Amino acid sequence: MTTEQRDWAATIHRLWASVATITSREQLADLVLPPLLEIPGAVGAWGLRHTTSVFRWAGLPPESVGHLVARALEATGEADPDWLAAHGVHDVVVTRFDAPGDVGGTMMVLLDGTGDRDHARTCLHQVADVTREAIRRLAAHRAEQGQQIRDALLAEASLQMDAVLDRTQTMGRVARMAVPAIAEGCLVYLCDDKGPELRSAVHIDMRRLAALLADDEVAARLETLAAEAVAAPDRRPARAEGIVPGTRFVDVQVLRARGRTSGVLIFMFERNAGDVPPAQFLHDLAHRAALALDNGELYEQRRREVVAMQQHLLPRRLPVVDGLEVAASYTVGDRVMEVGGDFYDVVVRADGVVGAVIGDVCGRGVDAAALTGMARHTLGALLQEGLSPARALGRLNASLRREGSWRFLTAGVALLRTDPRGCTVQWMSCGHPPPLVLRRGAPAETGRGGGTPIGVLPELRVGRSRLRLGPGDTLVMYTDGLTESRAPDGRMFQDAALPQALERLRDAPPETVVRQLSSAASRFGVTTADDIAVLAIGVARD
Repeated sequence: MTTEQRDWAATIHRLWASVATITSREQLADLVLPPLLEIPGAVGAWGLRHTTSVFRWAGLPPESVGHLVARALEATGEADPDWLAAHGVHDVVVTRFDAPGDVGGTMMVLLDGTGDRDHARTCLHQVADVTREAIRRLAAHRAEQGQQIRDALLAEASLQMDAVLDRTQTMGRVARMAVPAIAEGCLVYLCDDKGPELRSAVHIDMRRLAALLADDEVAARLETLAAEAVAAPDRRPARAEGIVPGTRFVDVQVLRARGRTSGVLIFMFERNAGDVPPAQFLHDLAHRAALALDNGELYEQRRREVVAMQQHLLPRRLPVVDGLEVAASYTVGDRVMEVGGDFYDVVVRADGVVGAVIGDVCGRGVDAAALTGMARHTLGALLQEGLSPARALGRLNASLRREGSWRFLTAGVALLRTDPRGCTVQWMSCGHPPPLVLRRGAPAETGRGGGTPIGVLPELRVGRSRLRLGPGDTLVMYTDGLTESRAPDGRMFQDAALPQALERLRDAPPETVVRQLSSAASRFGVTTADDIAVLAIGVARD
């Protein structure tokens, strides 16, 4: 083996050893082109990437005319002999390589009159083999990175969509997750009785999107695509060109989960085809979106059932009492999927005395609901029969103890006796939050609670107090879901916002008081995890 052959063998060995370190096409060109100039007689080494204008070179640069020469060599293997001679080039050795799944290219060595063509061709073929392997590795690395990015996007999309159970929020999150990471635009259509309806739309240029959707012809095309996809959800997803002006193509994915079709996602692409995520990725994203939407629908359905069941545990209507205004509000917790234990009731005895009851059974579910209904009906019936609040509460305690129930409840009872100057309130509490009194033209006051929860001890201890209401004053009874609603920083509504809310409602009618107190507590909390019951009884003004 000659010294020249040994040197070249060492060069090829070095190139192969360096293949694993290449991370870009630029690095590849810097690696493989300079060694070609070591071939005896070589004055230039060119590399051209097919279908692009990318040229890499070492030695003699491909000037503007050289580009034409290089293209001619790439296509026919021949070039203008006058140009070659003018630049001292007597021969050109060319080899073409194609990489599966990637853009191929052409490599060439330009020789002066001293070079050996056969030796140059052998060397060029060896370098082309190195280049081909390097490109394969680059493609594999790029594909792996792309898959990792797509997996991360899918995971983040699932987290974002699963974080909410509201369908409207889910649709918005799907579209915002897709743009611009996945596509230039994303449209969400949901099915209703009339067919797919556009419910959410996001684009990198929202003004342009608004103009497109305002075009009746474009909007009709998109709606037709969505309708066709819904009509045949098992058909292979469509990828259509020329649907939206200024958009290269759109990809249609059906939102289908658990055997139900809920709508369609339409992705709008303006990027190069090589930068578009694979169809399987878009399908996976659509499937996760469909699951999130279906979960939202199931949640809403279950929530409606819970709310309906909850209403059956409350009085259908409150009594009308001369001289008093009575109002109540019940807010079901945001994430509640089972019936809660809050309740209230108002009864009027034969002697005109009004009995108001409010309570909170521990826990949720069927057992809690059964105890809730029993407690409300028991207390209401006993009070209406004329039993004192203490005896009525004692009977309920004895009943729970006799049945051996592990559940307990807190309760408050107010007996209201009206007179020409207002109303006297006898308040009795069994571990329940104290009532509030909104004074006409004066600051709000807090009553006294006390007592032990019902169903805990054999002998029930009852907290007692008396209150006086004047014309325009309002007694407010509530469950702890009102005061214990928490803000993101951990502060409770009772400490941070209740005093201000009461001040605003000081002279408001009971109907406004119950509605706005419940609403203020719900808005204050991160989520309304617990139910909120509020019962207000106001004394008519003079």
